[in-house]
Amino acid sequence: MYYRAAREAAQIEREGDYRRAAKVWTKASRLSRNGINQQWSENRSDFCLMQVGREKLKEAVIDAR
Repeated sequence: MYYRAAREAAQIEREGDYRRAAKVWTKASRLSRNGINQQWSENRSDFCLMQVGREKLKEAVIDAR
């Protein structure tokens, strides 16, 4: 189950849908029984959420011009 969710999250992330990818990475973390995979998934989720924030900031800067 973990690997299916992780593959899905990675594909969504590659497509640039970071908000959705973060949710699926969180799901993968919950499904994993391996601490290393859990930590990896949590880190990817955090990265995706940071990307969402960066995109919002970028849009705000562009709109302010």
